[in-house]
Amino acid sequence: MNCPSCKEYLEASRCPSCGYDLNRGPWICIKNSYPPDDLILVSLLRSHGIPVKTRSREVSQIPVGIGPLAETNIYVPEIIAGEASALIDIPDSEMD
Repeated sequence: MNCPSCKEYLEASRCPSCGYDLNRGPWICIKNSYPPDDLILVSLLRSHGIPVKTRSREVSQIPVGIGPLAETNIYVPEIIAGEASALIDIPDSEMD
């Protein structure tokens, strides 16, 4: 993933070039999604070097996610939320 501040490649949560710490900055939810779309969106964001965190409500005792239990929240650093949202929100007119 790339540093949201200087765009250098990150191997850890702290950028060796500019010192930006991913864990200190705010992360915001840019999308609520359901399987398998959540996996596709996360892969798309990561392939563009955008750091991603997910949170889901799955219950380990129930192997099937249905309704709200299947929902996954996708989080990115606030500093690049606009770029990430633009990447995953493709208007329907462009899909044709």
